[in-house]
Amino acid sequence: MPDHDHSTAAASEPSTGDGFVWHPTYTGQSFASVHSDLVENIGRDQRAYQLAMDGAEGSEHDALATVVELQRRWCTYEFDWAETDPKALADRILTFEQERERRQELLSFDDYRASGALVASAPVETAEPTRSLPILQIGLGILAILVIFFLIAILT
Repeated sequence: MPDHDHSTAAASEPSTGDGFVWHPTYTGQSFASVHSDLVENIGRDQRAYQLAMDGAEGSEHDALATVVELQRRWCTYEFDWAETDPKALADRILTFEQERERRQELLSFDDYRASGALVASAPVETAEPTRSLPILQIGLGILAILVIFFLIAILT
């Protein structure tokens, strides 16, 4: 733990500073440093996850162990973490850790989510395939074509 005066650290408001003072894991680190570490770790783990999934046929046991470990690490914050933008997920995690710092309490992410704090924050962007037409419109188009064929068959 770094040498600093705890009375001045306790008197200052941690959420207005640029780093963690109380946090049990990130004490003494700046918010920017923690954020960049999170982005780097998430990106690295996303690549490891993809490699494990690609090599699952060759070594199922090793792939499963890797996937389970990575899911345990990141799934708490975002179910679809492996396809989520690392920066957006790091933003979400940092916001949560800053709230823990502000409260000086080791609340769980589930409690934080249940409090409604995530609703107020911007949604995490996920990489989704773009669709030119919504599924409903495609379905209606197919239905219209079938009705036309049916009418032609009846009238002929």
